[in-house]
Amino acid sequence: MKKILCFAIILSFALSLCACSKKGEYRDDVPCSELLDSAEEQIPVDMGYESFDGDHIKYNFEDTELDDDHALRYSTASENINEIGVFHAPDEASRDGLAELTERYLDGLLEEKGEFIASYAPKELEKLRSAEVKTFGNYVAYAILSEDDREVFFDTVEKMLRGD
Repeated sequence: MKKILCFAIILSFALSLCACSKKGEYRDDVPCSELLDSAEEQIPVDMGYESFDGDHIKYNFEDTELDDDHALRYSTASENINEIGVFHAPDEASRDGLAELTERYLDGLLEEKGEFIASYAPKELEKLRSAEVKTFGNYVAYAILSEDDREVFFDTVEKMLRGD
């Protein structure tokens, strides 16, 4: 009986260690467009979202070659500045470079367009001021959304990348 109890305790301990080791792990095979498709379902907007074209990437992200996949979308309603994006990097160094580029992009938007947004949609300016970038494994995600929608967006991306 003692051997069985001892075995059960050791097995439980080993399983809990395995569960802990998975905590920081993310999938590395989810297309960025699928991540945004799921997020859009959770944070819909009037008139929907549209994908940015290649010129947007070329101009705003210095025609980066740090990513091997990306999807960037914006709200088509003129009174709504919602914007979401996800990049996938092939490695950690590229991911860090993408995160830095994305932070610079958001800072530049605030500097260049903050005054204009304040003039036509002042309630939207807070979204840009509180825009956020997060990394999940080799993915870099950013969001220009309300606080609640940002939380939903990042939770959706993280759950998909964890395989939840």
